[in-house]
Amino acid sequence: MSTLTEIEAAADGLPREEKEELLRFLAIRLRQERTAVKPRIYSEAELAAMLAEDEADGERFRQGR
Repeated sequence: MSTLTEIEAAADGLPREEKEELLRFLAIRLRQERTAVKPRIYSEAELAAMLAEDEADGERFRQGR
């Protein structure tokens, strides 16, 4: 089964108890996906600013300040 239509058709054939189990399974998965940490996408300007700050911090560290 690879399409939603096929999955829905298979779910229709399940007994009520298994439909409830499937629903719990999907609810848990959706909850996990919603709470998962998503990677932050930085703009070129943000990356440049972070790198410049890191370089400045490194230079201060090397100079003993």
